[in-house]
Parts: sequence; C-alpha cells; structure tokens
Amino acid sequence: MDTLVEGIDFRTSWRGFDFAALGRRLMTINLSDLAAMGAEPRHALISLCLRRNLPVSSVTALYRGIRAQARRYGFTVAGGDLSEIDGPLVLSATLFGEIRHGRPMSRGGARPGWHLAVTGTVGKAAAGLELLEARRLPRTASERRLIRALLDPVPRLRAGQILRESGIRVAGDISDGVTTEVARIAEASNVGAVIIEAGLPIDRGMRARHGNRKSWQLALGGSEDFELICAAPSSRMTAAASTLFSETGLRLWRVGLITEKREVLRLDDRGRYFRVRRIGYEHFR
Repeated sequence: MDTLVEGIDFRTSWRGFDFAALGRRLMTINLSDLAAMGAEPRHALISLCLRRNLPVSSVTALYRGIRAQARRYGFTVAGGDLSEIDGPLVLSATLFGEIRHGRPMSRGGARPGWHLAVTGTVGKAAAGLELLEARRLPRTASERRLIRALLDPVPRLRAGQILRESGIRVAGDISDGVTTEVARIAEASNVGAVIIEAGLPIDRGMRARHGNRKSWQLALGGSEDFELICAAPSSRMTAAASTLFSETGLRLWRVGLITEKREVLRLDDRGRYFRVRRIGYEHFR
C-alpha cells in the first residue's frame, strides 16, 4: 500500500504535470514493491480524497492512467473508496500480488562477501525534481528524460521476477534512495555493507549536466528511482544478470559488497571510506 499526497509527493503546479501520468505513478509505486518481492500483480484497491472543485476531466485522466497500468501489467481494479477533502489531494492504492511457487524476496538473509547490484540507472528522478522545482520547461531531450523519470517511472516488475527465478533471495526497491535501502538490507540481515561510488550507474545526460560529484550525490541521496537492488553471491549475480539482459535488455550493475561489520560505508573514487547515514527520503525526518 502506498499513498501520494499533494504538496509532499507531487505538485499540480509543476510544468507539464498530467493527471494520467499521476495515475500511472500511483500504480507504479505499488508495482515496484511487488517487483522487489518477485511477485505478479493481481488486484488493486483505489482510495481517493478529492476536492469538490477538482474538474471531472482530471479525475477521468487519473483513472485513465490507472487503467493503462492495469492493462499493461495484468491486474484488476477491484474496488476502493472515495471521499471529499478540504485540502490537498490524497491518493492511496493497495495492490495484491501472488507468487505461485517458492518464497518472495526480502531484505533479510544477506551474507558477508555477497555482491550488491542495481537495475537501470540511479539519480535521474532526483535530478528531474530539481528541474521541476526550478519552474521552467525542459530544454533538451536529456532534461525531458530526467523529468519523465520522476513523473512517469517504469516499475521493474519482470526484472524482479527474473531475479527471484534466478535464485536471488535478497532484494528491495530504491524508491527511498540507494543508501536508505542498503541500510535497510544490512539491518534486516545483521550485516554491514560498502557502497562503491564508481560502480553507481549514472545516466550520461545527468553526468554531462551535473558532473561526477553532484551526480554521485543525487544517485546516493536522491529518491523516487523505482529500480531494484539485490544481494547475492557473485556467481548467482552473474547468472541473474545474464538472464535479465537477454530477456529485457536491462543491465544489473554491481555497486557494492556485503560486509561482516555492522556499518554502512561508501568508497569514493579516491579510495577513501566514509560512514553512510541514511540520506534518502523518509517521512518525519
């Protein structure tokens, strides 16, 4: 279950804001949680708190986006609730999934010596948010791609299923940030971890725009990237990466190691280690 609150998770004042994309995003954030477990989506419940003066066309567009994801990923909208609100829009969705055989992936169970790897590239959504908050239209294809990464992300549903089918047992999504999710995996597994900055997959347009240092900061500390991170022995990671690329064209990038000492460190490009604090997004912090 996930909730989007106007003013916290999105702004209708953003340039290029679209209610259909918001509907797709509402479902993507739930699909990503199922992807992190290797599950298949089945049924969704949608609850909306809407202002009386919200145009019907906006609500229709919102549901058009929800329906598009339902058709694309094969789940039904089975029900929900609707309420009036005198304040910001509040959109909630609960998505039920299924694993037909075996167990879901989880954060617990990582072992020292295992590798950490992520799908796709990281930091694009955070860079897109900076552009949107600057309140100007994107000027290049690269800027449009960064904004789209935030407003209309793609859930890695099939990627999660492939990882689980390949024997991966430890995974999560990085919607709250790489460092936050690595810390959660380390805590759940009673281990430590090292994040290797040089291994982080950075979008070329983002690197060209911000340079290495700022790009690494966005990749480590940004949120809203709906990519997956997993931990596994090297040989199993290699096999999973091969299957993932052959079926989807998606790379699995090795970005760190699980360690025995219970602390999370980052290794910079000069070979220096730094203790990591959670710098992704968490409510009330």
